[in-house]
Amino acid sequence: MINWAWLAGKFISAIASWLDASNLRNRVYRLEHEKEIMYTALEDIIRMDSHLAKSHAKRILKVIDAEKTR
Repeated sequence: MINWAWLAGKFISAIASWLDASNLRNRVYRLEHEKEIMYTALEDIIRMDSHLAKSHAKRILKVIDAEKTR
Protein backbone atom coordinates (compact mmCIF):
# COMPACT_ATOMS: atom_id res chain seq x y z
CA MET A 1 0.00 0.00 0.00
CA ILE A 2 1.21 3.50 -0.81
CA ASN A 3 2.09 5.72 2.12
CA TRP A 4 0.48 8.97 0.96
CA ALA A 5 1.80 11.03 3.86
CA TRP A 6 5.38 10.04 3.01
CA LEU A 7 4.81 10.74 -0.69
CA ALA A 8 3.24 14.15 0.03
CA GLY A 9 6.14 15.00 2.33
CA LYS A 10 8.68 14.11 -0.35
CA PHE A 11 6.75 16.16 -2.91
CA ILE A 12 6.58 19.23 -0.66
CA SER A 13 10.26 18.81 0.23
CA ALA A 14 11.23 18.67 -3.45
CA ILE A 15 9.26 21.83 -4.24
CA ALA A 16 10.78 23.68 -1.27
CA SER A 17 14.27 22.57 -2.31
CA TRP A 18 13.67 23.78 -5.88
CA LEU A 19 12.46 27.17 -4.61
CA ASP A 20 15.48 27.52 -2.30
CA ALA A 21 17.85 26.74 -5.16
CA SER A 22 16.12 29.30 -7.36
CA ASN A 23 16.34 31.97 -4.66
CA LEU A 24 20.01 31.18 -4.06
CA ARG A 25 20.78 31.46 -7.78
CA ASN A 26 19.03 34.85 -7.94
CA ARG A 27 20.98 36.09 -4.91
CA VAL A 28 24.27 34.99 -6.46
CA TYR A 29 23.46 36.86 -9.68
CA ARG A 30 22.53 39.97 -7.70
CA LEU A 31 25.73 39.81 -5.65
CA GLU A 32 27.84 39.38 -8.80
CA HIS A 33 26.17 42.47 -10.27
CA GLU A 34 26.74 44.46 -7.07
CA LYS A 35 30.38 43.33 -7.02
CA GLU A 36 30.85 44.54 -10.58
CA ILE A 37 29.35 47.93 -9.68
CA MET A 38 31.59 48.26 -6.62
CA TYR A 39 34.68 47.29 -8.63
CA THR A 40 33.84 49.95 -11.22
CA ALA A 41 33.30 52.52 -8.47
CA LEU A 42 36.72 51.73 -6.98
CA GLU A 43 38.33 52.10 -10.41
CA ASP A 44 36.60 55.49 -10.77
CA ILE A 45 37.94 56.58 -7.38
CA ILE A 46 41.46 55.65 -8.46
CA ARG A 47 41.07 57.84 -11.55
CA MET A 48 40.17 60.80 -9.35
CA ASP A 49 42.96 62.85 -7.75
CA SER A 50 42.04 62.50 -4.08
CA HIS A 51 45.22 61.03 -2.61
CA LEU A 52 43.72 59.36 0.48
CA ALA A 53 40.74 57.85 -1.33
CA LYS A 54 42.97 56.77 -4.19
CA SER A 55 45.35 54.87 -1.90
CA HIS A 56 42.47 53.10 -0.11
CA ALA A 57 40.82 52.15 -3.40
CA LYS A 58 44.10 50.74 -4.76
CA ARG A 59 44.58 48.69 -1.59
CA ILE A 60 41.05 47.31 -1.78
CA LEU A 61 41.44 46.39 -5.47
CA LYS A 62 44.66 44.53 -4.63
CA VAL A 63 42.79 42.52 -2.00
CA ILE A 64 39.98 41.77 -4.47
CA ASP A 65 42.42 40.69 -7.17
CA ALA A 66 44.24 38.45 -4.67
CA GLU A 67 40.90 36.81 -3.80
CA LYS A 68 40.21 36.16 -7.50
CA THR A 69 43.41 34.12 -7.82
CA ARG A 70 42.52 31.81 -4.92
